[in-house]
Amino acid sequence: MAYPSYTNQVRETRRSEYQGKLMDLAASLESYRARRFSYKDAGGALGSLAPDLANNDYYTVVVNVTDNNQRYNVVATPKGPQSGDGQLRLDSEGRTCFSKGSTCTLGSSPAWGKR
Repeated sequence: MAYPSYTNQVRETRRSEYQGKLMDLAASLESYRARRFSYKDAGGALGSLAPDLANNDYYTVVVNVTDNNQRYNVVATPKGPQSGDGQLRLDSEGRTCFSKGSTCTLGSSPAWGKR
């Protein structure tokens, strides 16, 4: 049947779109840090940094700030029609990861473009 193949293609297209949106968020977070000298309170600023990511039907996005407000990692957990696809992650060091159908670990799981 063609329907499952079409559904997978739509899911992969959405994933690629949100990977791009997460990279845009990373650029906004760097700008945020340049103005404030830290990522302090950046997790609560998702709505102003990336409104598309703060309220969407496909991923729940969380910005976690660590190491005395000097590092971050972003976790995008699939929801709705994207459920079961696998988390997307990226951090302030530029590392990314994705593992189809599950969670991933930055630094040890495959990066977005290396599956």
